[in-house]
Amino acid sequence: RRPNTLQEKNEALTLNLNKLHGNFDCSCENLNMQQSGPMFACVISGRPLTTAFKQKSDTRFVLDVPRPSTVSDFSISMLKPLPKSHGATIYFCLPPYKDWQYLGAITVDHPSQIYSAPWRGTIPDSTEGVQIGISIEKAEFIKNLQPKSQSEEKKKLISSVQGIAKDLYNVSTCSWTLVASIVKA
Repeated sequence: RRPNTLQEKNEALTLNLNKLHGNFDCSCENLNMQQSGPMFACVISGRPLTTAFKQKSDTRFVLDVPRPSTVSDFSISMLKPLPKSHGATIYFCLPPYKDWQYLGAITVDHPSQIYSAPWRGTIPDSTEGVQIGISIEKAEFIKNLQPKSQSEEKKKLISSVQGIAKDLYNVSTCSWTLVASIVKA
């Protein structure tokens, strides 16, 4: 069964990423990712640029980030272009490195992206590291992905707007009741 909803697609992607250290086909087998030199770079504020992504398969790369509690923002950049039909999806994973969470993507048209560290404030200062993962995927697949934080923020915004609208309605109803009682008096 193919995933239909956005949530099912994200869950299917998470399952695929959980196989990161194994051998599997991601439908990108025709890409030649065995190019010389680094494909990606990461810049973390206050640290030197790093290209130390470990290539786990033809289309999967992982960067170990030490002292993650000190990271507020980071940027991922593509150093070598991918075909327009593909992009690089960006993920992060907390110890014990089993549940990958989608952050966003970079493409030839947008070869770098800045991310707020989603783990900031949610992990103990003693956490030794997190991993940033990159997966080369077809553009059609990437179009259907949405970072978890964006969907959660959207839900929070809708809930806030609904709360404000309800409060405004209650205030206006009370105001008209007060005006009506004054007019009758």
